[in-house]
Amino acid sequence: MESIKQPDEQYELLWALMENIPDSIYFKDTEGRFVMVNRAKAGHSGTIPQQMLGKTDYDYLPGEQADHSRKIEEEVIRTGQPRIGVVEKFVRKDGKRVCISATKIPWYDKTGNIIGIIGISRDITELEQTREEMAGVNLELEGRVARRTAELTNANERLKTEIAERSQAEEKLRDNYHIQTVINSILMVSLSTLSFKEQLQRVLELILSIPWLRIQSKGCIFLVDDARTSLKMAVSYGLDARLLQMCNNIPYGTCLCGRAARDKQLVFVDHIDCRHDIHYDGMLEHGHYCVPVLSGRQLLGVINLYVDKGHRRDNVEENFLSAVGSATASIIEKHGNEQEKQRLNDRLMQSEKLSALGRLSANVAHEIRNPLMVIGGYARRLNKLMQQGSWEKQSAEVIYTEVTRLEMILKNALSYAKNTQLNLQYYNVNHVVEESLKNYADICSEKNILVKKTANVVPDVPIDKNQIRQVMDNLISNAIDAMPDGGVLGVCTDSVLIDQRQHVVVRVTDTGTGIDPDKIDHIFEPFFSTKEIGRGTGLGLPLSKKIVQDHGGDITVDNQPGQQGCIFCVNLPMEQEMRYCPVTP
Repeated sequence: MESIKQPDEQYELLWALMENIPDSIYFKDTEGRFVMVNRAKAGHSGTIPQQMLGKTDYDYLPGEQADHSRKIEEEVIRTGQPRIGVVEKFVRKDGKRVCISATKIPWYDKTGNIIGIIGISRDITELEQTREEMAGVNLELEGRVARRTAELTNANERLKTEIAERSQAEEKLRDNYHIQTVINSILMVSLSTLSFKEQLQRVLELILSIPWLRIQSKGCIFLVDDARTSLKMAVSYGLDARLLQMCNNIPYGTCLCGRAARDKQLVFVDHIDCRHDIHYDGMLEHGHYCVPVLSGRQLLGVINLYVDKGHRRDNVEENFLSAVGSATASIIEKHGNEQEKQRLNDRLMQSEKLSALGRLSANVAHEIRNPLMVIGGYARRLNKLMQQGSWEKQSAEVIYTEVTRLEMILKNALSYAKNTQLNLQYYNVNHVVEESLKNYADICSEKNILVKKTANVVPDVPIDKNQIRQVMDNLISNAIDAMPDGGVLGVCTDSVLIDQRQHVVVRVTDTGTGIDPDKIDHIFEPFFSTKEIGRGTGLGLPLSKKIVQDHGGDITVDNQPGQQGCIFCVNLPMEQEMRYCPVTP
């Protein structure tokens, strides 16, 4: 091949190389201005070669990247040392991210002076991405190898511990089987036809009969009282008679069971310590598991079990007893739901009776009242005309008395059937009780009834004074009627917390014979009376309950026939909406 010797031919050859090579080639003067660029350089910059002449990197690159490029070029011009294969990553002004391998060498003139730099750069974006991907793959592979090595290293340790864990697991399975068997038995009790008390007794006996549970064969189950301030013993097994009396009612925070109730946490002791508030002379040393019976965060009761002195606390026992507590909670909740269902049914029946009574009262009120007024008027006239002590005069008095009683029955029936407007004002219940007792002072004296009044300091509550006075009169009158041979009438006021709301409570007690248990569930039904025929209308207690419920409260009765008579409690909330019932036209 013939060599090329002419300068023009050499120039053309070099220019052809520059124009066709895919790498960027450019010449810059000492000020960084482009003197010559090839087509690849101009294409990478988004323009043509002629438009780049005399411009700098600042016209094509962001300022920070142009500064970096300029700094390298100044160093090459200053030192005369080339920079070869410098990898640069930058973002062009069109937003494209690129990675190049740049070589920058000094540009000398014929006399050997540096007059600028010559740059050659190659786009290695794809190559760099491939390298990064390969590095990531290598790193991931190394990580996998390291993890696998660690797994293999730990495999032997796991195998060693697995045998021990399997042995422990088998033991736990046996324990869990026994636990589940007992829990299932407790749940089956809830489905039985036994009474609620019999179900709790059966649960307690099941717990005490578990052979692997190291407890004594005695214990009891407490239930939360209505005020949610104390525990009442529901069932027991093997307890000393003195404990049955001393532990019948335990306030929250008292003794171990009271603390378990207050804190809603299991309490364990292995001996009689300072927290054992209830004890008696000669009590043998022992410990306790006091297990709260919870439904969510709501306390339903406490299971109290006895252990020997020095008994070691055991997580398996505690977990089991906690599970037993949850299962027992289902029985108590089921009983509560059944009671609530029964109460709703009773209210529905009472509502139906009330509706029928309202319709009846509205239809016949005028028809009955007018004839009664006529009969009563003529009876009073005849009574005045008849000779004193005659049979006719006695008959007229009987007619007048019975007419008066019928008018009272009609009045009470109308009051019970219709909605009554409440004139609510803040008033002290002690004043209402005092006024009512004064009204019955002479009757109590005549019947040899001792009145014991305990008027504790209570706040004013929003009440309709006249209606609450009617309730007090009715309860006090009933208590007096329950003691025909004399006795003790007790009236006590207090402030208590019921269902997280503060209430003022009025308790009316008597020492009569109490109410027949077969009749106690019906005393608030309209026209049901425990008194002799002719002495009661059967509307006093229903009307009183309606009045108190209209005030947002309730009336409850604690009946102990043959022991201390009846205790009627009127619960009035201290705070309520000042609501008014519409008057029925």
